[in-house]
Amino acid sequence: MPTNTSTKPSKDLKPSRTKRPPKKAEAPVFQGVVKYFRLERLFRDDRDLSVKLIGAILAGSALGIPFCQKMTKLSYPVQDELTVPGESWVSARYVKGPNDLAFVAFWIIAFTYIRALFMKSLFTPLGKSLGIRGAKLERFEEQMYIMVYYAISWTSGMILLYNSPYWMNTDHYWIGYPHNKISGIFKTYYLVQFGFWMQQFYVLNTDMKRKDYWAMLAHHFITSALIGGSYTVHLTRIGHAILIVMDVADVFLAIPKILRYQGYTTICDYLFGLFVISWAYTRHYLFPIIIMSLYNKPQKFLDMKWEPETSKFLDPTVQNIFLGLLYGLEAVLCFWFLMIFKVIYKMFNGAQADDNRSHDEDSGEEDEIESEVVEKLAVQGKGIGAEKDTTVLKQRNGGKKA
Repeated sequence: MPTNTSTKPSKDLKPSRTKRPPKKAEAPVFQGVVKYFRLERLFRDDRDLSVKLIGAILAGSALGIPFCQKMTKLSYPVQDELTVPGESWVSARYVKGPNDLAFVAFWIIAFTYIRALFMKSLFTPLGKSLGIRGAKLERFEEQMYIMVYYAISWTSGMILLYNSPYWMNTDHYWIGYPHNKISGIFKTYYLVQFGFWMQQFYVLNTDMKRKDYWAMLAHHFITSALIGGSYTVHLTRIGHAILIVMDVADVFLAIPKILRYQGYTTICDYLFGLFVISWAYTRHYLFPIIIMSLYNKPQKFLDMKWEPETSKFLDPTVQNIFLGLLYGLEAVLCFWFLMIFKVIYKMFNGAQADDNRSHDEDSGEEDEIESEVVEKLAVQGKGIGAEKDTTVLKQRNGGKKA
């Protein structure tokens, strides 16, 4: 049977769309755990698994199963002389307890599904319609999700902060302590944020490998410890302020990266400048002000005693623990700021703005494009011609596997 040796693509044959292989765990520690317990399939099908879990939890809650109801509804409503019958959960007051962990667990699962849904069902078609392909498409999906989440979390957090007594006044982080009774809307905001950051451990260890994996891991650990710890010892006011300060710079970082993937390099450079300003102002000016408030103001308003029976947990030991966590977080931020300065230096030398913290994928996009070319040639029946084109690709890239 004669073989078609022509290397010219046939107009009658369209290349088949091959499904992109699912991402595998790339993180140094987590990858070994996944392989040892043979969990690769579990971590590839996160959208399918998470939606089944969410459906089961919601069904269990509707059927009145107590644990499922704890996962989907706020626990510990306050019943006292100030309770208003029929009051909405938004303004109703709540205290805290171990059942809140079930609510957080639900949001860890929910964010796993929400992230996969938004990235693959919304942002993948959007990226393709904008002409983004290859490894850039995955980065585009991720940055779109980050931008949307932080824009929502920062906006909702700012609304709560503006209507709080500690708006522009750090003294009220401590006045009236312990703040063990909080509104339903604030409790939801805080626990959802906790769920998001706990779910980020999963994202970090199953997403594309990052150059700054260990710095990011330390950041996630400190952030989660601060959120969970501040919630437990009733320091949610200062925790709320820190979340606000951290969220806004991430929005300004995601936008120029999204535009860069579309080829808008000039406006990307200008927006990167705005990101640098926002980062410096919020994380190296406002954040140290918050740290100093924890350092020298509690002693002015509190007796600094450990009295669990009266919900007082802020003593000198607890204060030092939180200061240590905040200093550690600032150290990570300074490390990243150094990397940002490297980007600025390159920009002044004619390079384009590029986040040094991005994924470690220098040749990933090139390899993927080469693979797509080879697959298309093979599907179109090029035979010997496909082999020749594969050889050419190898020669162009110094013998790299196509």
